Amino acid sequence: MAYRLKHKDSSVGDAVRRIADEQIGKALASIEGTDRAGAVHDVRKRCKKLRGLIRLVRPAFGGYKDENAAFREIAGMISGARDAKVMQDTYDLLMEDYAGQVDRSSLGPIRRRFTMDRKERIKDGGVEDHLAEARTRLVEARERARGWKLDEDGWDAVAGGLEKTYGRALTASENARKCPDGETFHELRKRVKYHWYHCRLLENLWPDMMATENLWPDMMATRKAAAKQLSDILGDHHDLEMFAQTLGGQPDAFGSSADVEVAIGLARARQERLEEQAWPILDRMLAQEPEVLGEHFEALWTVWRKHG
Repeated sequence: MAYRLKHKDSSVGDAVRRIADEQIGKALASIEGTDRAGAVHDVRKRCKKLRGLIRLVRPAFGGYKDENAAFREIAGMISGARDAKVMQDTYDLLMEDYAGQVDRSSLGPIRRRFTMDRKERIKDGGVEDHLAEARTRLVEARERARGWKLDEDGWDAVAGGLEKTYGRALTASENARKCPDGETFHELRKRVKYHWYHCRLLENLWPDMMATENLWPDMMATRKAAAKQLSDILGDHHDLEMFAQTLGGQPDAFGSSADVEVAIGLARARQERLEEQAWPILDRMLAQEPEVLGEHFEALWTVWRKHG
């Protein structure tokens, strides 16, 4: 049930159909459960993984554009409830980060407003309706996925998607370096996350020898861990950006203007520290040109197909 290509898959197309079926099945199972907040989070996560999956085979998959839009829309229709929870959690993490340095009681109206917003979203019944609609669309997507066809197989099926996605991460990194704002870092976050998904999907190209034979750490695990760490750092950066923009967009709703400015300042300072953490990891992970990375992965693919 792992989110990765396996040696026993008869073709890349077979692997893509298998993984899509598994991910959609898990999303449907979460909707059938009783934890509504957990279901919203899980469905959004599965849709992102599905978009990462088809992005890997994008040049060989004629249905990419329509399916990518379909999974993006499913995640989007339930994003409201998730966004309200993220704002609440971002406030809590920010207060924890600056514990003892700020008067938390003076910033209390911010927390109370986010809590009220979240409760209102839950009460209006929209979450249940949106999850029901998401279920219908996921069932339809699962049926379509079982008939997906790729125009290529083997390395040719994944090479273009891998290099294109990595190249976009490289470009996004350069843009964020030149113009470090919320928009460029959000774009960088998306591209890094897709590369993380691709590292997970291709994890078996260099199996984890530390786990199986206690020999050496594997290359794919190192790259995958770096991409995951970056995804988390840049995800926090984006949440803080949304937090600052929300407060700045309607400051009267969150208490006194002075306290709102303090909260925004804390968020901006935290973002700067996150950027300082991200750059060394980014520079190492994106040190190769896309073609060089592709040649390296292709060599590993050849060995993997030979030895399993």
